[in-house]
Amino acid sequence: MWIKKAEITSFGKWRQQTFLFEAKNQLVYGLNEAGKSTLYQFIQAILFGFPTKRKKGQDYTPNDGSGFGGRLLLVHPVYGTVTVERYKTKNKGKAKIWLADGQQGEEDLLEKILYPLNLQLFRQVFTFQQEQLQQLETLNEENLHEALISLGLSGSNELFEQRLQLKNNYESLYRPRGRKQPLNLALQNYQSLQQKIKEKEAQEAGYQQLVRQADEEKLQVSRQAGKNRQLQEQQLALEQQRLNWSAYAEFLALKKMNLDLSATETEQAQLQEFYQEYQQLMKEQEKLHSALQQHSGNQESARYYFYLENETKIQQLLTEQVAINRMLDEEQRIAVKLAQASELPAKWQQTPPRPFSDEAAIHQLFAPLREVQKTFGEQQIRQHLVKEQRDQAEASLNDYEKKHPELFNPQKNVPWLLIAAGVAIAAAFILPPPYRYLLIVVAIVCGIAGGLKRKKPADKGTWQEKLGQLDIYEGQLAEITEKNALSQQKEQQLLGQIQKELQQRNFTNGVQEFSVIQENQQAQNYLAQLQSSAELGERQSALRQKVMQQEQRFDFLAEWLPLHEKNLSEKFVTLATFVKEMEQIRFAQTYQENTVLQQRIHETQKQQQQLLEQQQGLLGKFQLAYPSEIPAFLQRETEVSRKQTRLQELTKSVAPLFAEETSLAEIEQSLGSLQQELQTGEAELLKLQEQEQRSRLQIQQMQADGTLDTLYQQASQQQALVEKLTTEYAVAKLENQLLQDIATELSEQQLPELLKQATSYFQLLTNNEHSRLDFVDGLLTVDQLSLYNLSTGTKDQVMMAFRFAYLALQQNHPLCPVMIDDGWLHYDHQRKYQFAKLLQQFSENYQIICLSSDQEMVSYYQKLHQPVWELKGVQR
Repeated sequence: MWIKKAEITSFGKWRQQTFLFEAKNQLVYGLNEAGKSTLYQFIQAILFGFPTKRKKGQDYTPNDGSGFGGRLLLVHPVYGTVTVERYKTKNKGKAKIWLADGQQGEEDLLEKILYPLNLQLFRQVFTFQQEQLQQLETLNEENLHEALISLGLSGSNELFEQRLQLKNNYESLYRPRGRKQPLNLALQNYQSLQQKIKEKEAQEAGYQQLVRQADEEKLQVSRQAGKNRQLQEQQLALEQQRLNWSAYAEFLALKKMNLDLSATETEQAQLQEFYQEYQQLMKEQEKLHSALQQHSGNQESARYYFYLENETKIQQLLTEQVAINRMLDEEQRIAVKLAQASELPAKWQQTPPRPFSDEAAIHQLFAPLREVQKTFGEQQIRQHLVKEQRDQAEASLNDYEKKHPELFNPQKNVPWLLIAAGVAIAAAFILPPPYRYLLIVVAIVCGIAGGLKRKKPADKGTWQEKLGQLDIYEGQLAEITEKNALSQQKEQQLLGQIQKELQQRNFTNGVQEFSVIQENQQAQNYLAQLQSSAELGERQSALRQKVMQQEQRFDFLAEWLPLHEKNLSEKFVTLATFVKEMEQIRFAQTYQENTVLQQRIHETQKQQQQLLEQQQGLLGKFQLAYPSEIPAFLQRETEVSRKQTRLQELTKSVAPLFAEETSLAEIEQSLGSLQQELQTGEAELLKLQEQEQRSRLQIQQMQADGTLDTLYQQASQQQALVEKLTTEYAVAKLENQLLQDIATELSEQQLPELLKQATSYFQLLTNNEHSRLDFVDGLLTVDQLSLYNLSTGTKDQVMMAFRFAYLALQQNHPLCPVMIDDGWLHYDHQRKYQFAKLLQQFSENYQIICLSSDQEMVSYYQKLHQPVWELKGVQR
């Protein structure tokens, strides 16, 4: 690969500049500050990315805000002509690629084109700078082996990359002091599981006992909850009885009455028909008697003529008297019922309630609140439990710290008794018996006493474990406290929603579900009574309207009859009296017809007697002595029928609420007793629930790391994982070592070739003044002389020869142009000329871009007919 053209938009001092390069050797000449290093940095930045800003070092970012970057035109043996564009402010500083066939790409395509060339290889191999020529410590046999392997110049580049990959693989699996590697973590987890298994095995007996205790407590909770539900159902039933007590009292009164009908409907119809016929005959007799009396009396008056003129209307009024009386009786009954209904609750008179459809809707409304309250209760119990555990852990830690103050104030206790025992033993070997035996006894006594006196040193691991356990409880307590706050907030939110719903339904702001159920029942009863009262009111209004219409029909009689301040019934009585009087006047005026009238009266009486004889059996059946008793009998039968209907209604609606006869006082007393019993039951239920929740939470904590069987399974799985990772680690490490050995063998095979090529270049550079490069005891020598005995320029030539020898090994596949930045500072004119000849020769296979401010090197390039172009530079 070689660089054909560089187009600089803006980079350092360069603005809108284009540089064309030859495919072989060339010298770019320029004085100091002409921009040679800037051009080199531009090529490096376009190929491998912009350098990060550093406090030390030159910054090539333009100050005028122009586009920071440009293009490179490359010629690649595989991809052909490649255009690489990179700007700092575009595409996040990433490159854009265009190939000759039109294919486009970005950073990944550029890496593929340059592979295996990278920034490190570009700087260390293909860039020649003066300071690199001073690194003589690399010129020993071992370092040259490593250089051949690492730079891939020995043909072992793939082996080297594979070895690095394997090394990364096994180091990513395990490191002796690592913490995050899988094998390290697996070992830690396996040890932790083994410790948990030991603890669980010790806790297993207590765990089973706790499970049995929790199951028993759950059964007690279920029983108490059932008792409470029964009490609530009884209380609700008593509330229903209290609300429907007035209807039940009516039911009892009706039930005690004798509501058997004396006559069937057919018999009642026969009596009604008989009475109407009998009354017609009576009216006919009265009419005849009145006519006879009128004819006899011969009275005339204005009232009589008024009667004659309005006789039809008056008779029509009298025939409707029975129907109007019934209508008045119905109006009176409705008025009584409306008076009873006026005792409805006053709180809903302004705004009627909107009750729930059924109890299920109320349960659904309170369900989220019950769940939150249950969760909050469990969390409070758990918080109390964790507090107890935290306090126990804190007390245990404090006791341990009191017993071992040396944890904070370490003091070195001198073992005087042990020292004395040692001294006694030493003296025993010097002194003769019996003092020797005495000293041995003293030494033994001092040793035993010193051993017993020594305190067992404090286990810092135990202290850290207790401290860590306390931190765990503190963390759990903080977490539970936060959850409690969230639960309280959610509970208040749900209470607000419930109260808002109750306000919309015009209920009291209660938060007790049972009280809402009771009030909902009251609201349903209220609306039912309200509807019934509305219907009765409509009926009463219609009846009053009819009564008023009937009273208006009496207006034409006001001048002739004393009807003022009389009700409708009294007006009918007055009108009947008036008719009798007028009939008498008519009878008096028609005296000549007396005989005829008497005959007709006799016939009417005869018909009446015959009718009475025909129905005597029916009258006798119902113990009616006179036909005039029939209306009262029929009225009584109608009232009994109405009461039967009402009793049937109450039997269906009210009677099921009262299993036994009771009184309102007994209901009130039972409600009070049930309320107290229910409160006691709720308290007992709460206590049992707390006990059960406490046991369950303890079980959950004991199960936090899994049951014993689960832990066994996890330990087995973890052990298998450790074995698997250990196998992978061993295989990767063994493969890495094997590849290392292979790469070393390859580098040893290539080292003679490298030495041969370096000797050839060294001879060219020194104009054959030195003939051989070799190794003696692993160190490089020049004609059997050590490198340190050579001049500075000769040392530079040795390094230069090896650098070019590296590149010569890869000359069939050149990865990159060779960049040389004044790498001959210690050369004389002869050595510079020889170096120029080496560059001419080497450029047959590599593109060489030589950056220099040396005028003498320019003359040598011109002498050898090599391209030279000058950088004039621009002002920044």
